[in-house]
Amino acid sequence: MSRRLHIPLASAVLILACALAALLTGQSAPSEAAAKEGLLGKETTPSILGADSSGLGLEQRLGCSQISNISEALGGLSPRLPMAECLAPIEDENFEEGIVREGCLLPVNRRYIVKQDGEFRLIRTKAEFRSLYAPVQTPQEALSFAVALTDSFPRYDTSPPEDYFPVVASIEPSHAEEKDGAFSVHLFNRPICGCGSHPYYAVNYLVSKEGEVTELSRQMVYDSSFAICFD
Repeated sequence: MSRRLHIPLASAVLILACALAALLTGQSAPSEAAAKEGLLGKETTPSILGADSSGLGLEQRLGCSQISNISEALGGLSPRLPMAECLAPIEDENFEEGIVREGCLLPVNRRYIVKQDGEFRLIRTKAEFRSLYAPVQTPQEALSFAVALTDSFPRYDTSPPEDYFPVVASIEPSHAEEKDGAFSVHLFNRPICGCGSHPYYAVNYLVSKEGEVTELSRQMVYDSSFAICFD
């Protein structure tokens, strides 16, 4: 019998923030971090947070409700620029200027901030992101594009997350490869809103050399008997 838990709004916001952070980094086990290092190289894109940006009032200047570190999976992007994530509140449901929509009852748009030529620049849309980082020339860049422009994340440890069980015979870890003049990228996704077991899906993307990211297929790979509600 499944168990069901309803999370009040205030608690859900906090839990959601933590859950999204875990999803975006894709870190469910220490071995995944090591695997990422092997795929993306030892360097990772640096953050503009900390002493470099403290006291600059970037949240107010750039319209961010929160600025946070990017996923390590974005380390394959070129050019390598200091970069952070900007979450901007959605005050008008008809306002779609953002790269990825996140959140449930209180949605936000994910944008990015880069430091280029000594100036902080806000990347508001996928087109602006492609203008800066395309063309995509390597599998590592393709994986970073797919993570940056979607709500999916890499997993390299294929053992089930805590309280989950596999629902397919075999599960491939995240990978990217060049194929027919483009790139095939294998990531994971876990829809978080609403009530249910919030299963994990394996998602295959096609990333063109121009930086267009297209979802090709998805398959449920992990499910849970533990039901939870996110408002």
